[in-house]
Amino acid sequence: MEISTHEQLTERDQRILFAVIGEYITTAEPVGSRTISRKYTFGLSPATIRNIMSDLEEIGLLLQPHTSAGRIPTDQGFRVYVDHLEHTREAFEKLASSSIEEVLHDQTELGTFMKKATEILSALSQQAGVFLAPNLRSMICRHIDFIKLNNAQVLVIFISESGMVHKRAIRLDSDISQDLLDKISKLVTSTLMGLTLSEIRTKLVRMMTSEKARFDELLSRAIQLSQAFFSDATEESELYVGGTLNMMSQPEFADLEKMKTLFKTFEEKQLLINILDKCLDENGEQVKVIIGNENPQANTQDLSFVMSSYKAGDRILGVVGVVGPKRMNYMHVIPIVEHTAKTVSRLLTDRTET
Repeated sequence: MEISTHEQLTERDQRILFAVIGEYITTAEPVGSRTISRKYTFGLSPATIRNIMSDLEEIGLLLQPHTSAGRIPTDQGFRVYVDHLEHTREAFEKLASSSIEEVLHDQTELGTFMKKATEILSALSQQAGVFLAPNLRSMICRHIDFIKLNNAQVLVIFISESGMVHKRAIRLDSDISQDLLDKISKLVTSTLMGLTLSEIRTKLVRMMTSEKARFDELLSRAIQLSQAFFSDATEESELYVGGTLNMMSQPEFADLEKMKTLFKTFEEKQLLINILDKCLDENGEQVKVIIGNENPQANTQDLSFVMSSYKAGDRILGVVGVVGPKRMNYMHVIPIVEHTAKTVSRLLTDRTET
């Protein structure tokens, strides 16, 4: 029998369910009725509590792993709990909001920004932090620089509208001076500023076939270098994961096989990207929580994902989040993810507007 709505639970049922889940989050051990009776002032006997726990098991919210053991929450039980949480946003914001902004405020290079964000998420949650970066497809060009590395290579620095920096070295067919590269940087920036990646590619193709490109050496070299950078620019999202060692201390992963599965999951970044992409497609700015079997991806049934998208202005760019065991402290983790996403959005939006 499946419970279709939370309203089917009485207030007393909910209190017992949430008490069991709270104890299980703290101890990672099955919870018995005597523990609930002793620790909580519900005014109910252990026998009454045991009967309620049995009823909660019957409707699929609790599970008794062994006949003589207490009970643990099912994925559905965690779902009821998470959907009823009142997040302690104010307390969290007073505690950590300034530290998040201080760490990220001056970071413009995309890789460093992502790394710092995952470190913050991991440190605050004591789980693994994840950051799905904006890909070039979603970026709007603000500025492009070409920097000579040597006679054979040029470093291309692409600065997006939100102030994020992409860097990549491209090879040269022939030597070129930094003076000429500076002129090319100005020309390319003025030509491509305000365009998305697909618009840039379309415009470069159109420019290549123009009559002017045949006779204007500066324009010809500018198109050549731009094509070398943008034609191979990946449209795949880049994912950073930080703090996976935090997971090793969780009792859920003390088993060697479970630990191997866990690390295999983190190694398969495309699998994680597919999960985080759901947040981009479905969720807007709200925090999304995926618990255990709610996620159909292989090897993730022992994990929960707490995610939120971030924006620059009105455009959603990527996702930040926390990955941990289903037994994670959602009351603590959800506001961490929510506030980190809002801080990232505010920083990127401020850079877009300056």
